[in-house]
Amino acid sequence: MKEIEDAQKIRRTVIDCFEKAVLPGLTEEERKTNLHFVVVGGGPTGIEFAAELHYFVHEDLVNIYPSVKDLVNITVIQSGDHIMNSFDERINSFAEQKFRRDGIQVLTGHCIPSVSDRLINMKNKATGSDDSMPRGMVVWSTGVGTHPVVKDFMEQVGQEDISEMFKATDKDNSGTLTIEEFQDPQVELYLKNKHLFDVASLLKDTDGSDRLEVDIEGFKLALSHVDTQMKSHPATAQVATQQGAYLSRCFNIWEKRKDNPEGPRKFRSGGGHEVHPFRYRHLGQFAPLGGEQAAAELPGDWVSMGHSTQWLWYSVYASKLAGAHDP
Repeated sequence: MKEIEDAQKIRRTVIDCFEKAVLPGLTEEERKTNLHFVVVGGGPTGIEFAAELHYFVHEDLVNIYPSVKDLVNITVIQSGDHIMNSFDERINSFAEQKFRRDGIQVLTGHCIPSVSDRLINMKNKATGSDDSMPRGMVVWSTGVGTHPVVKDFMEQVGQEDISEMFKATDKDNSGTLTIEEFQDPQVELYLKNKHLFDVASLLKDTDGSDRLEVDIEGFKLALSHVDTQMKSHPATAQVATQQGAYLSRCFNIWEKRKDNPEGPRKFRSGGGHEVHPFRYRHLGQFAPLGGEQAAAELPGDWVSMGHSTQWLWYSVYASKLAGAHDP
C-alpha cells in the first residue's frame, strides 16, 4: 500500500466479501469461500495486516453480520519455516502461538505459483506437492515495489565502471592487482557498502587457496560475487526516514560540494563524489500483533513481547508523528 486509497480499497473489499456471504441462496461452502481471507507473506507487514484484519472482523463486522461470524477464516502463507523470520526466534514463536490462539491459520514452507479467480494455488517446498484452497480475498504482502518516479530516477543515475575502477587501482599498470593494490580505499568502500569487510578473501581462487594477484576478469568475478551476497535495506519507515534525511542534506549542500566534494573519488570522470554514500543505522524494530500486543527487538539483544510492548510502540509511533521540534 502506497496511498490512502489503497487502504480504503482493501477495507471496501473486506466488507464486500461479507456482503456476498450473506446473499440468499448460497451454500455454506460458498459463504466460507467468500469469507476466507488469505495473506501471502509472513513478514512484519503481513502479520500486522492479518492481526488488524482479525480485530476488524471480530470487533466490528461480526456484529453487523452475525449470521456468518463462525464462517470467517484468516490464513497467512509464508515461504519460510517461520513467520517474521527477520526477528528473533523468541518473537517468531510468540507470534505463532498468539495466532494459533486467535484462530489465524499459518502455513509455512509454501510458495504461491498462481492465483485464480476463486482458488489460490500453492506448492509445498519440502515435498514439492501442489495444492490449492478456495479463497475470497487475497492480500499480497511479500515486498514493496519501487515507485515509478524513483525507478526512473535510479535508471538515470550513472554507476561506476568496474574497468575504470580496476585501472585506477592498478598503480603499476601491470594488468593485475596485488593484495596491496586491492586494498585501495575506494575498493574497500565499495566492499563495505556491500557488507563485506575481508578484502583478502576476494583474492582466493575457486578452491579457496590464496592468490598473489588477480587480473581484470578475476576482479570482475570477485565484485560480482560481492553483489550476489549483497542484502538491500528492509523496506521500512525507519530506513525511508533516514534516507529522506540523507537526501535532504544532499540537496542542501550539493552546490557547495561541487567545488569541494566530501565523498569518495570518481573513477570514470575524475574528482570526487559530492557527498558521502548513505549509511543505514538500525535502531530496532517493532511488530504489532493485534489484541493490544506487540513485539520489539532492539539493539543489544533486547527482546520484548506483550501488552507493555504495545504501549511502548504507541509511544514511539506518537513521537514520530509530532516531534518536540514541531510547533
